[in-house]
Amino acid sequence: MKPFESKWAKIFPYLIGGLFGLSIAMLAMSLFMYRRAIEREPFLTTSDGTRVNVSDSRSGSSIVEARRLVSPAVVSVTAYRTEIVYARPLHSFRWFQQLFPGTPRRYEKRYPSLGSGLIVNSYGFILTNEHVIRDAEEIYVTTSDSTEVVATLIGSTAAYDLALLKIEGEGYTYATLGDSDQLEIGESVIAIGSPFPYLFNDTQPTVTVGVVSALHRNVKSGTNSKAIFKNLIQTDAAINPGNSGGPLVSGRGEVIGINTSIFSDGEGSNLGMGFAIPINTAKMVVEELRRYGRVREVWTGLVVSELTPQIANRLDFPVESGLLVERIDEGSPAIEAGIEIGDIIVMVNGTEIQNLAQANHEILGSRVGDILEIVIRRGDRSINIKLELAERVDRA
Repeated sequence: MKPFESKWAKIFPYLIGGLFGLSIAMLAMSLFMYRRAIEREPFLTTSDGTRVNVSDSRSGSSIVEARRLVSPAVVSVTAYRTEIVYARPLHSFRWFQQLFPGTPRRYEKRYPSLGSGLIVNSYGFILTNEHVIRDAEEIYVTTSDSTEVVATLIGSTAAYDLALLKIEGEGYTYATLGDSDQLEIGESVIAIGSPFPYLFNDTQPTVTVGVVSALHRNVKSGTNSKAIFKNLIQTDAAINPGNSGGPLVSGRGEVIGINTSIFSDGEGSNLGMGFAIPINTAKMVVEELRRYGRVREVWTGLVVSELTPQIANRLDFPVESGLLVERIDEGSPAIEAGIEIGDIIVMVNGTEIQNLAQANHEILGSRVGDILEIVIRRGDRSINIKLELAERVDRA
């Protein structure tokens, strides 16, 4: 008979293997249950409109309550990028290097880009502006309790000037999102963010108060730029450098926009005209970025021109305004919907269309798979058409 020790030595590997297998199974089950819990919980929390009583007074308690609700979800964002800097003789501390042959006239310098952000769920997803983290090599987030953590870029879109970040952990305080389609001009709002963060010795966000000055603004991204940000909210609440990416909040304590730009005096000072991306647009962008890492560009397959009264009269068209269909791409959603060359688009989603800007406004913010309800004129007939948007891909 073999000694007891040899029996135990024979059984021991099986025992260890069994325990290891059980541990793997329990870990897999935990991950499965965690994933199911995340899937059951809405990624973004949208208010039902009853969270805070509204007061139109700028000094009313609703402003204080709105600040109390949203401020803990506001963070500071610092993004670092490296650029090549060319030293100028006598204008740089490196000028003396120019005196020696073979010394490079350029060197690398690390620059910080400072902005704000908004935690949008308990799992540490953060919404900010794309221009804040553009070309960043490292991104750090400072939460409301002064904790600095590394952030990962999930995705970004320059077209909407939005980016989605992720920090490790869970249980974060997050903001409730409102419905920017319900905004009215003159409604009280507050902007929360971290303007001029290098001047302060703490991470407490700054709150400024104003009103919705205008809606659906199309704003150039710069004096000499052809890029236009569309459908923005205009406000007179003070938005300054560092506010970018922070929330614009209603008196209910609901986030209704993401602050993105200002008109300034050329030195960065606010002239009383700030702009925010509507939160409904941001919701669409967040969903696209977290699922696909990018915002899929929608495609109709239509090439159109604006119909003027002069052209309509000359060609004897039955209407004086709309969009004349000049070309349709093969295999496009427009073909599938039954649109034909020569049709005149007169209405999109219930809005009368007189120019291309109006049509683009109706399509802006739409996602792949959304349905456009289009009314066209074909001869003397009006035809209702449903067009399902597809993703634009390189078809060359």
